[in-house]
Amino acid sequence: MPKAVFYYFKMKGLGEPCRLLLAYGGVDFEDIRFERHGQEWQDFKPKTPFGQVPVLEMDGKTYAQSYSIARFLGRKFGLGGDNIQEEFEIDQIVDLIDDLRKRAGSVDYEPEPDLKEKRHAIYAKTVYPELLQRINDIIVNNNGYVALGKLTWGDFVLAGLIDYLKKMLRMPDLEKQYPAFKQVVDKVFAFPKVKAYADAAPEALF
Repeated sequence: MPKAVFYYFKMKGLGEPCRLLLAYGGVDFEDIRFERHGQEWQDFKPKTPFGQVPVLEMDGKTYAQSYSIARFLGRKFGLGGDNIQEEFEIDQIVDLIDDLRKRAGSVDYEPEPDLKEKRHAIYAKTVYPELLQRINDIIVNNNGYVALGKLTWGDFVLAGLIDYLKKMLRMPDLEKQYPAFKQVVDKVFAFPKVKAYADAAPEALF
């Protein structure tokens, strides 16, 4: 019987960093993926702590919120900071990465097509390049890692979100334009357990 159950949608999105961390930690987990608008999700939704996923059930406890779960797993598997200052350094870069995701998401999920295209054109010139370059430079300054010059749970956040970011930013060549991103992704997926999970996971573009 699996030691854990992880619930999210049939996509990578905000759930993938947690899945990668579970794989890294060698956790035998059941990977339940809902159709976003399906009845199975609607039936499960009231049972979640906050009416949303991801949700992790492990060791008799229930955990919610994507970055909170990732932070918890990171600390559990020795991927946190050694002190409160180092924990902060990881947190602030993860928050910066999430700033990029939120800005891109606000455009990608815009329901009005003309406004969506107009906002994308503006953000692609005035918002995304600065954030992407800033994150790229941070990785370079940390020897190819997100923070602290070593592997942390923050690296799994970026590696897990990379395809989601490419989709929302409309940048399939993101890692070519900002090569430090690729350094992080390659490091994470070089771990045999992570690679094995990724190879066996259901196909999902983002």
